[in-house]
Amino acid sequence: MKKTHTIVPGLVVLLVVLVLADTGQGAHWGDVQRIEFSDEELPPNLYSMFTGIETNSALRYCLPADYSEKKTYPLIVYVPGYHGHPSGNIQNAKDIADEYECVVASLPLFKAYVDRSETGNGVVVGFADYPVLSKAYEIMFEKLDRAVPNIDRGRSAMVGFSNGAITTAVLVSSHDTGILERFASYCMVDLGMFHLTDLHRSVARDRRYLILVGDQYDFSRQLKLRGAELAKDSGRFLGVDIESRVLQDTGHELTKACKKEIGRWIFQ
Repeated sequence: MKKTHTIVPGLVVLLVVLVLADTGQGAHWGDVQRIEFSDEELPPNLYSMFTGIETNSALRYCLPADYSEKKTYPLIVYVPGYHGHPSGNIQNAKDIADEYECVVASLPLFKAYVDRSETGNGVVVGFADYPVLSKAYEIMFEKLDRAVPNIDRGRSAMVGFSNGAITTAVLVSSHDTGILERFASYCMVDLGMFHLTDLHRSVARDRRYLILVGDQYDFSRQLKLRGAELAKDSGRFLGVDIESRVLQDTGHELTKACKKEIGRWIFQ
């Protein structure tokens, strides 16, 4: 007999992505491009697994309006929260990059399986999902490399919110060389601090990390604030550049002010 499970309301609220209206492309951006992937290339994305709606994964990216093949650009990749959508959230990537000259991209989430009996009704990414996640992103970034070969990896950054922050931390803490050699900076917003660990190896130790945590009360707020500080302290012990900041008047959300702060930190 198939069991039914109760969804913990607070956990769903914790992981739901704030849906922001697309305010349109800024004058300094070109058109949004899509790189499509077939079922033969990639496993089902988390959106399809979680919702039961069959979709093909896509990586969306955007070039500066004055893009030149003769120049190099940093790449800002946004990793979305909750179930990730089939192609991420390119608008958040553009909002983070703001006026800075760079290439932006966003991509979906992946998991090995969805077990409805787990925390968050099975949507939460964990270390057990690393092999599937790593291989999927390797395939996606290989196609992006062919489309945009002039990326400056030394100035590139990966930004994750909520479940995307966990995903970012899992990749880094698993010492994924494909990811760690691609990005110099990693930002995790309101989650990920509990998965950010084991950064003593040089490939991970020599990178920059920023953990942003809102200050508005919810059922796990104090735990997240303590976890972010502990991650920062562990970084100090290991000689890793981990910074923790508290976002004022912010809950589990990716606000306009938060995106501005991330952009400034990446390009400082």
